Amino acid sequence: MADVDMTMIKVQRLLTGPMGLRISLQGSTITVTFTDSSTRVNINFTDWGQNKAGDASTLVGISAPLLWEVEPTPAVFEWIARNGGKFYFGHVTAYDDSDAPGKLFLNMSHTLLGDYLDEEELHWALYSLLQTADKLDDELKEKFGGKRLSDFA
Repeated sequence: MADVDMTMIKVQRLLTGPMGLRISLQGSTITVTFTDSSTRVNINFTDWGQNKAGDASTLVGISAPLLWEVEPTPAVFEWIARNGGKFYFGHVTAYDDSDAPGKLFLNMSHTLLGDYLDEEELHWALYSLLQTADKLDDELKEKFGGKRLSDFA
């Protein structure tokens, strides 16, 4: 089993080695950007205590921002409640938008157990979440307004 630092190094090695991705690192967050996508993928690491043997366990959170500055209407919350959790990889969550008081930030995220994470599992989770988020940010922007990551560029 691995602690947060060991899991982060392992994921960084998988992303830049076999997966051939360009990443940036800020604190304990790895960010992967793609030129052909309207969003990005952020990877965070969380200490999850110890297993039965006393070894450290880690969670790996994969997320993609969908929209900022979304008006908090009943329709948005109804969509999240009815549709936001129906994806194989990821679910949609609304947060207060710290840069736009009174508005929402929509995010899509998925959690993996870092202790047994391998390249294939990371690959499928990352690209499945990215593909869904890249499509969903366009659909939700049309339906509810707001700004995608690519709208800020």
